Amino acid sequence: MVLHLDKEKIAHCFRRSLSTYDDAARVQKELAVRLLQCLEMLPDASFRRVVEIGCCTGVLTEMLCNTKPVETLFLNDLVPEFEEVVLNRLPRRESLHILSFFGDIETLTLPPDIRLIISGATFQWLDDLPAFLLRLGRELASGSYLAFSLFGPGTLQEFSRLTSVGLGYRSDKDVCALLEQDFILEEQRNFHEQLFFPSVREILYHIRATGVGGVSEYRWSREALARFEARYRQEFGDSRGLPVSYSCSCFVARRR
Repeated sequence: MVLHLDKEKIAHCFRRSLSTYDDAARVQKELAVRLLQCLEMLPDASFRRVVEIGCCTGVLTEMLCNTKPVETLFLNDLVPEFEEVVLNRLPRRESLHILSFFGDIETLTLPPDIRLIISGATFQWLDDLPAFLLRLGRELASGSYLAFSLFGPGTLQEFSRLTSVGLGYRSDKDVCALLEQDFILEEQRNFHEQLFFPSVREILYHIRATGVGGVSEYRWSREALARFEARYRQEFGDSRGLPVSYSCSCFVARRR
């Protein structure tokens, strides 16, 4: 069963993870590092006016502002409570201007003259990614950039195989096909990661702590959880513990 993306529920789950996200989001941090590595080929002018979609607690935001010559940054997230958290971790310098742009990015109009849109592990939460990318193609100027990472098929595959519950992740081929109408793909990188946990309860805590409420809200009785853990250990467990898989992709595209 592919989960329906309920924006209110998504916001609630990420809001609930505000105090736990940074400690639990190990893969998201690695993904932020890799996405920034993909930006090495961008000219400095691309960082004059930037929109970050889905800033969350500011993991990517902080890295971006500490390593790139960002001048004006529009911060966006579905959860406005993240703004204070992000601002508290950003460098203080006169040349950096931070502007609030919070709300559902699928309904907001982009600010003018944006040179770069960047987003870390957020696009899999959009209701209609094809329509959103088409709109970006209309609103972005030629020569501007779109850089984003997202999780793909294989993410949380152990959980999904045993429960038949998961997100409808898009393949790299699908994403590239969506981009090609208005963008030229400049960079694409993939990596796979596994985290290991001592128990299913720790896995559920990890999923909940990173805001992925769609799967962590699966309803368990004590008996059902025990049966689930036994199956998980039998099918996937090894000497390192119980695995949780992530499949991640980074894309950098230039508007035609």
